[in-house]
Amino acid sequence: MRSRPVSAGAVIVGASHAGVQAAVSMRQAGWQEPIQLVSAEDELPYHRPPLSKAFLLGEKSADQIQLRAESFYAAQGIELHLGTRALGVDAAERKVLTTRGELAFDKLILATGARARRLPLPGADLDGVFTLRDMADARRLKPALDSALSVTVIGGGFIGLEVAATAAKNGKAVTVIEMLPRLLTRSVPETVAKHLAGYHAAKGATILFGKQIEAIEGEAGRVRAVRLGDGARIEADLVLVGIGGVADLSLAEPLGLATAAGGILVDEHGMTSIPGIYAVGDCAAFDNPYAGGVLRLESVQNAVDQAKAAGTHAAGMAAPLSAVPWFWTDQYDLKVQMAGIAPADGEQVLRGDPESHAYSVFHLRDRRLVAAFSVNRAADHMAARRLIATGAPLDLALAADPAVPLLRAAPEPQLRSAAQ
Repeated sequence: MRSRPVSAGAVIVGASHAGVQAAVSMRQAGWQEPIQLVSAEDELPYHRPPLSKAFLLGEKSADQIQLRAESFYAAQGIELHLGTRALGVDAAERKVLTTRGELAFDKLILATGARARRLPLPGADLDGVFTLRDMADARRLKPALDSALSVTVIGGGFIGLEVAATAAKNGKAVTVIEMLPRLLTRSVPETVAKHLAGYHAAKGATILFGKQIEAIEGEAGRVRAVRLGDGARIEADLVLVGIGGVADLSLAEPLGLATAAGGILVDEHGMTSIPGIYAVGDCAAFDNPYAGGVLRLESVQNAVDQAKAAGTHAAGMAAPLSAVPWFWTDQYDLKVQMAGIAPADGEQVLRGDPESHAYSVFHLRDRRLVAAFSVNRAADHMAARRLIATGAPLDLALAADPAVPLLRAAPEPQLRSAAQ
């Protein structure tokens, strides 16, 4: 009897939410060949969202935010290559070159994530200027934040606002500088942005809108202030730069993989333009049916859902990505949950009163829910995800009434069919 050829197995580059989930999904789909998980970090894979909150506050340690115990990977036959950087991929020879040698593969999954966008200004490399994307960043930031008196956050996005809230809770003097006229311009409707700005201000933060930054000033190599384009000078002994992320294409570009929207272009299975090579998570862009076009999403949910689709497909089964995108952010005692992708047009419905700090804003098109933004209304968020998936037409009066369960705004038959 002929023996089965030995398989090189799968190599997954990147061991955050997407990389770990891809490995798990391959095993769940019946993949019996080797899986090698490569991470440039020395840490066991960990949850990223707590880095800007519970970890910085000292409420959770690095061990407490691990995705899985080390024993899990051994039990699943997932070989970890920690502290190992992938340097390149030879698609013809099906090999990944790393800082510790070559790894052969039959299937390759790129989960290389995104890196922090750098501030191209004088003083951006001073001591006391930080970004926050990974555990190494958080380990550097935490002691500096503990000892700082004044903190300036450049950028009014999610990471910047979460760190601003953490700093304010730690008793720091906080200033947030946003170039645009409001917070989270591309992420939330104006009602939510205005509410968040007011909440941060009520907690003692100063938020400056429409400000250009001229330079970061220092003394003896250490940050001392941020100088604005109008000449104003904001004193700071710690600066956090949170101006977005850039997909890590360092392996993809030399391979000639197709790209779009700033990421590696993939199909509904996570497959790239080269068969057998996949991309998932923050580095990947895809034609999202809920967005009406190709886009790149940075969220835990998207990373996990893409990884499930890619891992399952790489193992020889099909489970195309079809989940409604959703996101969340925690700032102070506000939990903001978002579902769907808001269109540029359409109708908005407000459910509840922002002054109560518990409300939702819905985006609808032809009476159908396409996006929802819920503040301290988790039930609205969960219902909205179902309604977006079904495309059921809503009774707008019922949708706007916070005393009525949101699902009652849709016809029962469509909800029943969606649940089946």
